[in-house]
Amino acid sequence: MTQSYCVNYFGPFSIIAPDGSDVTPKASKAKGLLAMLCEVSEMRRGRRWLEGHLWSDRSSVQASGSLRQTLSEVRNCFAAHPEAFNADRLNVWLDPNFIETDLDAARDDALHERDLLEGLEIRDDKFKGWLNSFKARHGQNPERTQNLSSPIKTNEIKIRAVQTERGTTIEQITGNVIADQVAKSIEEHLSAGRFDTSLTYPPNLAPDLEVHCNVAKDGDKSIIFLQVHHGQNGRILFSGHRSIAGYLSEAISADVVQGLVHSAVSKVNHRMSSVFDLNRPEVAASGYFSLGLRSLSRFDPKNLNDAQNHFESAHETDPNGVYLAWRAFSRMAQLVEGPGNERQAHLEEVKQLTSDTLQNSSDNGLAVALVALTRIMLEKDLNEPTELARRAILWNENNLFARQTLAVAHSAVGDTEKAYQISKACQNSIAQDELGHLWDLYHSLVCISSGRFDEARKAAARSANMAPTFAAPRRQLIALCASAGDIENARIHLKALQKIENDFSLDRYLNDVDYPARSLRNSGLLNAMKNVDLEE
Repeated sequence: MTQSYCVNYFGPFSIIAPDGSDVTPKASKAKGLLAMLCEVSEMRRGRRWLEGHLWSDRSSVQASGSLRQTLSEVRNCFAAHPEAFNADRLNVWLDPNFIETDLDAARDDALHERDLLEGLEIRDDKFKGWLNSFKARHGQNPERTQNLSSPIKTNEIKIRAVQTERGTTIEQITGNVIADQVAKSIEEHLSAGRFDTSLTYPPNLAPDLEVHCNVAKDGDKSIIFLQVHHGQNGRILFSGHRSIAGYLSEAISADVVQGLVHSAVSKVNHRMSSVFDLNRPEVAASGYFSLGLRSLSRFDPKNLNDAQNHFESAHETDPNGVYLAWRAFSRMAQLVEGPGNERQAHLEEVKQLTSDTLQNSSDNGLAVALVALTRIMLEKDLNEPTELARRAILWNENNLFARQTLAVAHSAVGDTEKAYQISKACQNSIAQDELGHLWDLYHSLVCISSGRFDEARKAAARSANMAPTFAAPRRQLIALCASAGDIENARIHLKALQKIENDFSLDRYLNDVDYPARSLRNSGLLNAMKNVDLEE
């Protein structure tokens, strides 16, 4: 059969095209989907069945969106013969005339020495159940490659959200939900996985992190007490509390609680490499990631380049797609802060990095939010990145990066009041961290778009004070101060920006449509400045 694709199950899953090229998709769930399709004789599965085995912990809307992303990647594998792969609103299928597998009877006995689907790890209990049944159907004991009494990967940070038994039923439920939200957010930032709280693990496979949250009602207020412990020795890595008014059922989505979740995740991220074994790739990668965030936060040319290198080292150490997203974001920041002589090459790199991120981590809310924000800041057509931002917030409404991205997205497409409401809520949630000035910058942009110039000025001033070498808030402050009649401070920020940007000119700032001041230009602030004398 001259046009056959060879699908290999023994050893690492792979697909070899008729011309001999390896067209295996990169994402684990794309591989899993193809593995489940090619095993059955008709090579057809229902869309809902696939969603239920790859995204069983997602809502139907989220699962459908993830499946669409995965199908796009699978189609790329068969680009040379598009008729080999098809899908409609009910089913997904391959044409068996184009497919050969090494599951056929005529196999080299040497294949039996290899495990089926070596190294294919998908964090979904339904898929794991299918995988064990698949191995049994094809004569391989699942215990050969997996100790079923220890269902934990060894190359990820293991998290358990401990179920509290203190308090009333509603207090227990609220505490348990908040603990799970923290675990979920950590899972998005690092190579981590959440595990069943009811299981008992042997000491060598005990969770790395345990999240505890207790809630107590006191009159018309409730106290939320959150801790994250080292799973083996009990060392406290984060401890914090918040007091909120109103019904406990509303606490789960309250701004102050989302800020508590954000603070916990930020603190734990930075402490991982100091409390766990750096010989573990996922831990070493978290160390590079922490260094990258600290470099990124300074937003000057040298540190942005350092951030790019740290994120690249994190991905080389542990190929988690979220590190690709951070690489794309930091490269975007370099382009916005100072395009330099490599603008086109960097734009192409960002395009590739964001594409790879969506292929590898299309179900990671943080990664998708970073891609959306990166593209919003660089592209003219904002419909697709805005849709990505909406998808990110559906996956994790407590991810502040996703929420702020959604605010910027609404602002960019003209829904300025909705943008302001989301951004203002983010301001109420955000505790101080290394990216606090970034949150203020984006809030300032949203306020400018909605005509709230005084609030925009205050947010931009906070951002500039926290990061003196950050050019973006200075750009805003020149126009915002001038529009308020504060010419003296407009001149101060102009001089500061001239020191940060060696090639800065007032003419370029006011008249060059490619200069990174889109919100100021759209608001009319730059046009109004053309009659203002800022030169001393």
